[in-house]
Amino acid sequence: MRIYLDNCCYNRHHDKKVSDEIVADKNAVIAIQKEIIKKNIELATSFMLHYENNQNSNLRNRNYNDFFMRNYRTIYVGVDNLEELKPEVEKMLAAGIKIKDAYHIASAIVADCDYFVTVDKKLLKYISKEVKIVSPTEFVKIMAESDCYDERRID
Repeated sequence: MRIYLDNCCYNRHHDKKVSDEIVADKNAVIAIQKEIIKKNIELATSFMLHYENNQNSNLRNRNYNDFFMRNYRTIYVGVDNLEELKPEVEKMLAAGIKIKDAYHIASAIVADCDYFVTVDKKLLKYISKEVKIVSPTEFVKIMAESDCYDERRID
């Protein structure tokens, strides 16, 4: 199983715990990252993830996110894939998706991901035929139903 974590997922466990939903998402992202580290799930990243992460004003969080993306990715979608990304991006822009978000989802499609994981409410409403768009908590439920994950193993 291959996934693409949206930039907001990498930053979710740096968010202040202000709601049950944020806490649930944070715990889900941590569980997902543990499975990526164990190589039970493949991770796709992209130039857009690195671009957005480099905009993070918190150096500690930026460095942590960069380390994770670089060390645990299976596949990287770079600027050399722009022509391949363009048709998907244009389709999403026409549907009202913002350009950075369109590049994230298009990168997940080009990387042949099964899931695009995000906490962005607008993106969770977008329907793609090529990749399933789910929240971190939804994805943990999906993992629990698959062979790649046993939630009793979470440390």
